[in-house]
Amino acid sequence: MHHITLSGSYKQMGRKQGRALKRGGFTLPPPGEKMLRFAKGCAEIVGHYMPELLDEMRGVAEGADIEYDAVMTLTMTAPFDPDEIPSCSVVAVMPDRTVDGRMIVARNFDMFYDVSKESATTYRTYPEGHYASVGNCDIWVGRWDGLNEAGLFTGTAAIFLPGPKPALPGVVGWFTGRHILDHCATVDEAVEFIRSMPLTGSGGRLIADSSGKAVVLEVSVEGIELRYPEDGVLILTNHAACPAFAGRESHVPESSHLRYNRLRELLGGSRAIDVETVKQAMSDHKGKICAHGLDASGRKGGTIWSAVGRPGERQLDIAEGHPCRAKYRTVSF
Repeated sequence: MHHITLSGSYKQMGRKQGRALKRGGFTLPPPGEKMLRFAKGCAEIVGHYMPELLDEMRGVAEGADIEYDAVMTLTMTAPFDPDEIPSCSVVAVMPDRTVDGRMIVARNFDMFYDVSKESATTYRTYPEGHYASVGNCDIWVGRWDGLNEAGLFTGTAAIFLPGPKPALPGVVGWFTGRHILDHCATVDEAVEFIRSMPLTGSGGRLIADSSGKAVVLEVSVEGIELRYPEDGVLILTNHAACPAFAGRESHVPESSHLRYNRLRELLGGSRAIDVETVKQAMSDHKGKICAHGLDASGRKGGTIWSAVGRPGERQLDIAEGHPCRAKYRTVSF
């Protein structure tokens, strides 16, 4: 994984990323007319709710010496076939279930190697006037997961619920994750922000804070449902578990229910859980939590990174690659 530290204004942070791309010889072709039109629709919504991220994208374009429309289109859409998206797992163990009475959070990010392995990056981010954080992503500006200095953690997993076709312009999940890490201190603040945005797609997000509160949001164009811990554990994989959406998915990765049930088996019950137990759970193969060889067609993929942390601490333990063999290393911010 790459490592980058960003600080200053959003434009300054973007320019630093762009200069790194330029040194690496990165280029982008002009976007197609259809994708550019869709991306501009997304950018209009992003500009209303999180305009600072547009500034950062402009900085990326300037620093990389690439046309803004090309950077914006890729960053806004990162087009993919939803039926090809593999799997992710996110979990929170509540304070009353841990050895020392402090919450533990974790996530595995799984994807095809040819999509994410070369671009996976751990960011230490110090935005001017907002919360510092450490987080991970495979596309500039966004964050798939992270933990900020106020004690807020977030991690996502795709859930494919029915929506309009063609898709409506909206805010992609990696932008929402970045915004709440920069701006929110509590679960309630983050949920309120997400509820304020137009519902244009579907997905799942776990949010936890240093007060010991955690929630999963399952989102569709029809509304937002919240799930809360059961027996001291909260789990998110790639299927809907709330009654309103369960069974209505257009696609569920083969391992989703297996991972969900295995995490409950490994972390549920009455025994007290510590960080090492959570790391072992994220390295589990029986339940395919640590993922290898995701595609039956032979396309290679698996866990790109694993992160384990505690809301309230300014650090994440991150395994770069499969946690079954990659050592977790502490990244402080």
